[in-house]
Amino acid sequence: MCHFLIVNVHLRCHLTSLIVKPSFLFLPEMASWVSTLFFLIWLSVSQAQEGSGKIPTVEFISESLINNVVQDPQTGRIYLGAVNNIFQLSPSLQKEARTETGPKKDGKTCTPPASGCQDTVLMPNSNKLLLVHPSNGSLIVCGSRYRGICSLLNLSNVEQELYYNDNKGQRTYVASIEDNVNVVSVMSTYTKNGRTFKVFLVGKGYGSLDSPKLISTRILEDYQDWVVFENIIVASAVQTAPFVLKYLHDFQHAFKEDGFVYFLFSRTLDGTDNKILTFVSRLCENDQHYYSYTELQLTCGIKNQYNKVQAAYVAFPGKELARVMSQSGNYGTVTSFTKVLFMVAHPDDDESDSALCMYPLNSINQQLMDIISHIDVYLCTPAQWILNHTIKTWLKCRLSTLIKGFQNFLVLFV
Repeated sequence: MCHFLIVNVHLRCHLTSLIVKPSFLFLPEMASWVSTLFFLIWLSVSQAQEGSGKIPTVEFISESLINNVVQDPQTGRIYLGAVNNIFQLSPSLQKEARTETGPKKDGKTCTPPASGCQDTVLMPNSNKLLLVHPSNGSLIVCGSRYRGICSLLNLSNVEQELYYNDNKGQRTYVASIEDNVNVVSVMSTYTKNGRTFKVFLVGKGYGSLDSPKLISTRILEDYQDWVVFENIIVASAVQTAPFVLKYLHDFQHAFKEDGFVYFLFSRTLDGTDNKILTFVSRLCENDQHYYSYTELQLTCGIKNQYNKVQAAYVAFPGKELARVMSQSGNYGTVTSFTKVLFMVAHPDDDESDSALCMYPLNSINQQLMDIISHIDVYLCTPAQWILNHTIKTWLKCRLSTLIKGFQNFLVLFV
């Protein structure tokens, strides 16, 4: 049974005297959907009245594990992707609608539809990806069924299915049938022949039965030879095939900011060292070949003790936290208008111990530019692409030891 609970707690900063009072979402276990912890922190704090002594406690209980949570910014509705269920909640966590997505007949190697498969059994459907598509009023849902196909549900009533097709084959597999493969995504656009399409970029680890794409761009309508949910960019630079046994990517968060798309994930450094490290990668949102893809290692705690990311969220820090970050001397100048990446991480051998680390986005971007200045890579500019040298050299350097670590010193222990 999963409890969705908002209460008021204190966190004491380990290396400073600052005490912050966010409203935390207590979760039954630190699954991938815990990234919404940060989302509801700022949601609940913004709704609390200034100077009030208490923040109301509300909860929602699910009988099955909740994998992910998203909110419609226009209505405030909250959507939960659980095992076998999609829940639609009001902003105060009251259930408005629910649709069952499983268990249904499936098989590990089944290529949909199930009527053409042998040895199918009833299997749970783990809803791995939820994404609000506000321009057409739909909720993108991708589960583990049929090797990760997706559907579109009505944002106003998730019991109404707007689109579903299980006859398009492997090109529409987005998520994964394997439980340990996490999927993250962010909405974007794609321009072709003077026409702009709504798409979503997906970051996904590798399962033995999955497509070999670390990052893919999925279209949301049929166009010429493209079908809904098909990957429309072929880019060998972000295929898992050459790297899967070495790097073991585990994606936890994706977001957009100032013309860039970012992915946060953990992986090993190379085939000779199995230690897990956390990275943030960045590419230009209008880069239709992923040539601008660049990675930066993030370290958390002394000697990178908290090396595996669990969850993350991007938000403004608030005046007091910004002041303390600036005074620490570790972040440069931080104001209440500086976007900060808040990340929960744990040692890869001890999930019971975790820490909250902070990284200003302007510092991350500066570190990424330092990396780019040492390798051959496409740069984003407002008007044009700038090619330093050749794509071939960039591919050679992409996973090289030129990646620099971004050391974080201010740690909030939770």
